[in-house]
Amino acid sequence: MKLMGLEAVEIVRERVERFRIPCDLSWGYCDLANKPRDLQGLAEDAEELRSLGYRHAVRLLQASEMGSVIGSERYAGGMIDMGSGHLHPLNLALGEAAAAQQLGVKLFEQSEVTRIDYGTEVSVHTAQGNVRAKTLVLACNAYLNGLNPHLSGKVLPAGSYIIATEPLSEAQAASLLPQNMAVCDQRVAVDYLRLSADRRLLFGGACHYSGRDPQDIGAYMRPKMLRVFPQLAEVKIDYQWGGMIGIGANRLPQIGRLADQPNVYYAQAYAGHGLNATHLAGKLLAEAISGQQQGRFDLFAQVPHMTFPGGKHLRSPLLALGMLWHRLKELM
Repeated sequence: MKLMGLEAVEIVRERVERFRIPCDLSWGYCDLANKPRDLQGLAEDAEELRSLGYRHAVRLLQASEMGSVIGSERYAGGMIDMGSGHLHPLNLALGEAAAAQQLGVKLFEQSEVTRIDYGTEVSVHTAQGNVRAKTLVLACNAYLNGLNPHLSGKVLPAGSYIIATEPLSEAQAASLLPQNMAVCDQRVAVDYLRLSADRRLLFGGACHYSGRDPQDIGAYMRPKMLRVFPQLAEVKIDYQWGGMIGIGANRLPQIGRLADQPNVYYAQAYAGHGLNATHLAGKLLAEAISGQQQGRFDLFAQVPHMTFPGGKHLRSPLLALGMLWHRLKELM
């Protein structure tokens, strides 16, 4: 699975190059160590990458070297990975949608599914009509809702939120992220941040398990940004948004086929790593449906995935309580 994780990045790289998708792809990423003990885990990650024959530069940083990556004194070190990076995800999705249409794929937006009738021929119903197919892939992730209770019980929607500052000057941007890397810390409720092509700071995180969005995302996220970059106290927030990511109990992607419906496949629960993992999931599903390399798909399909306890109404509060315990442990 580790090698397939590396393959996922290459799928994105190849797709962007092949279809010339203008999505501001930039290479360079750094894991941020919040505490000295985090460095041991990052060192183990670096050694594992090297043992797999990873061809990109990986380097550990001590606290005194962090200024070369991020303009904050908050971190105890980090790990640079030049084989990872960042891009504009919406533009990537739009570029891939356009490429798919050129290859003959039909896309129907604003067509919420209301019901699925299973059988040798599957019928998917929407308010505007229905679609019949011999094979179905359920790829709704955190937005599956009640369409398939068996699968929706194994993935928990968790809110993740982002703010975007006003455009910064070249000097401001360079002082925050001197090498234009994407960075992410090691806490349970992660902070992740990068610069946009027009020099806005994009600051995201929170991983909110309550099931309720903050009333004001900007007011909720701004203090988190200022803890990292107090120098941005006078900078305006131009945009704020959020959405649901899908979390599984074991944090592994859930890729498989329904036991009682062999013509229905699924992929979900990417735990915040969807950009790469969805591309790999799509490739594995295509291999399985077309009969190629079934073993790769089976490797994921045989992983057991726990149904979250508490049912539809209690599983989010129960997980929120559990995650609060993990956050308290971070303070110890």
